[in-house]
Amino acid sequence: MGILSYGYKALKGAGQAINKTKPNVPETKIQKGIRDLKIANEKLKGSAAKLKQTQFELKNNQPITFKGSNKKSIKESDRKKKIMKDNNKVIGEMFKKAIEGKKDGGRMGLKFGSGTKKNMSDTKVKKKFKNLGNLPESIQIKIAGKKIAKKV
Repeated sequence: MGILSYGYKALKGAGQAINKTKPNVPETKIQKGIRDLKIANEKLKGSAAKLKQTQFELKNNQPITFKGSNKKSIKESDRKKKIMKDNNKVIGEMFKKAIEGKKDGGRMGLKFGSGTKKNMSDTKVKKKFKNLGNLPESIQIKIAGKKIAKKV
């Protein structure tokens, strides 16, 4: 027998445990009650084991393993409110940075090769609409559009 045949035999029975166990999906009220009773029994067993362990530790002067908690558990709605509050705080800080003009990432200055800012008077747009500034604004908008009319 080769190595592959041993691997095949090992993997052959890999999913057998999943197929053998049947899901517990109750359909009637009685079945649901039985399911809830089984769950409650298991919880009771766990609590009894904890109690026995604590009694043993108290009797033998050992440190207690299962210490009780006086903390109140947070409601789901309160937890969500806290998360929303934290998120709003972070987003607010991001907007403040954007308004202040702080740069956190990306290019911080001019791109290499761009040189200094050029004078607008020698651009193609200015040359094309050289005498546009003498005309009324309504005609400027019709000829060149709003953006260019405002620049000229």
